[in-house]
Amino acid sequence: MAEANPAYHKRDLYNEVTARILAELERGAAPWIKPWSQTPGQNVPQNAVTSRPYSGCNVVLLWLAANRGYASPRYLTFKQALDAGGNVRKGEHGTKVYFVKQLAVEDRSKPAESGETETRLIPMMREYTVFNIAQCENLPNKIVAPQGKPSRNHDMRDATIDEFLACTRADIREGAGEAYFAPGADFISLPAFGAFKDAHNFYSTAFHEMGHNAAVRIMPRRM
Repeated sequence: MAEANPAYHKRDLYNEVTARILAELERGAAPWIKPWSQTPGQNVPQNAVTSRPYSGCNVVLLWLAANRGYASPRYLTFKQALDAGGNVRKGEHGTKVYFVKQLAVEDRSKPAESGETETRLIPMMREYTVFNIAQCENLPNKIVAPQGKPSRNHDMRDATIDEFLACTRADIREGAGEAYFAPGADFISLPAFGAFKDAHNFYSTAFHEMGHNAAVRIMPRRM
């Protein structure tokens, strides 16, 4: 009997996903972003072609990927980009996501007393690589910038406060549908001004995230 090739081993995708999340947490990534609303493509990662929101561990994994500074959490596969008439830019690295479902298989370990075949459910996981739309080029506008919802904020922006925020030189990025400070990439993410109930809520949220930014800057660095 031939010996098993020591270079071959069966991949345990469940453990790989867990290890990836733990590694990112240890590096300081913060996937616990509090979304303002469950809006696919704004704060919940979404497939850019099918408009289907991702679920399960994929939400966490794609939130982690967003720490690279993507403005929109919309993703698609290499093939989907080609089929849409675009392409993934050369040199870009994708993010692994997983499709999970349960398969009903015949259970031969237990004889069926009634003569009918008994079945049992086996979980199945498949791995795919997806790319953010910011990693692609030549995509049609309907994928890059789908029609958004009308603004719910009818207030006007305050020019004085906007000027003050600009003077802080903080990297504030609006429009991603989330409010958080990413310490690794050193930027503040805010939902679009129009997504807030009013100007007060927008600016109070902006200053809240500015507080996180300032706290990181004054914390003593580890030796």
